[in-house]
Amino acid sequence: MVKKATIYDVARESGVSISTVSRVLNAPAKVNEGTRKSVLDAISRLSFVPRADAMARARQRMNRIAVITPFFTEASFVQRIRGVSQSLNPGEYELIIYTVKSRRQLEEHIDMICAGERVDAVIILSLNIPPDRIQVLQESGLPLVSVENILPGFSSVAVDNHRGGYLGAGYLMKRGYTLLAFAGERSFHDFTLESTSQRLRGFLDALEATQTPKVEDFIYMGEIGDNSLIQWFSNLFSRAVHPQAVLCSSDLIAAKLIQTAGQLGKSIPRDIAILGFDNLDMAEYLNLSTVNQHLDYSGQLAGSMLKEILESEGERENQTVFLDLEVVQRGTC
Repeated sequence: MVKKATIYDVARESGVSISTVSRVLNAPAKVNEGTRKSVLDAISRLSFVPRADAMARARQRMNRIAVITPFFTEASFVQRIRGVSQSLNPGEYELIIYTVKSRRQLEEHIDMICAGERVDAVIILSLNIPPDRIQVLQESGLPLVSVENILPGFSSVAVDNHRGGYLGAGYLMKRGYTLLAFAGERSFHDFTLESTSQRLRGFLDALEATQTPKVEDFIYMGEIGDNSLIQWFSNLFSRAVHPQAVLCSSDLIAAKLIQTAGQLGKSIPRDIAILGFDNLDMAEYLNLSTVNQHLDYSGQLAGSMLKEILESEGERENQTVFLDLEVVQRGTC
């Protein structure tokens, strides 16, 4: 008995992904002519007959949205996902969270999502997507919105981290501080964005633009999980001249410095001012001044944009929206 050809055989024969074969069968207009012809020729050679019930299921909306995110338990990502959930009614859409802890896992998630009829659309949070996987996402035809990072061929909710660093430094200088420090966490992951480095670059550019002195020892870029950050901050006060204010690349770092300052008997902002970045929920409780990047709203906006794409059946043009950054003044500077 001759074995019936499967969709996997067609994909292998035509040299494309399974999702591309599925698109040729269910939405041929979304596939370029050359690829479509290659797949149809393979179907003809293999006498492949798609199952009618499988095709019917493929055409149905599953109301499932994939959210691919790094560090799912970190507060900033929790708030963004909360925003997504608020805009995509839980009674209308089911969110499936894919947590990324390595580049390989990111690539596997993308391949799995694009290979099967698992979800209707994708939201990607603050991830550096390799070019070959961007192509896989483009070929899948899945509606997608990227948050913080701009992905070619897709809609994005973008954050200008360089401007955030520039804005933070400028705010501190307007408050009268002339000796500024910067505390940031260096990323050691190739799948995450270099947000901290961009904020540092903005901070340094603001110093240069105003001819404000830069002191190398006042810049910290490293681990925050060990004692290195605390040691650096403590050592600042042993100097003959220490910084008057610190711009932190996150509210979590700011919280650590506030705690350390208290242990050292230092008063904030009298002895040293601290400005965070993010505006996490906890910032209000800590009375922390911070650069607000509207985490919840970024998720809400991504969800709303995705709904519009789904409702327009892919006819809506891609758009990139930059979030407005602003300093929230509280009690730490």
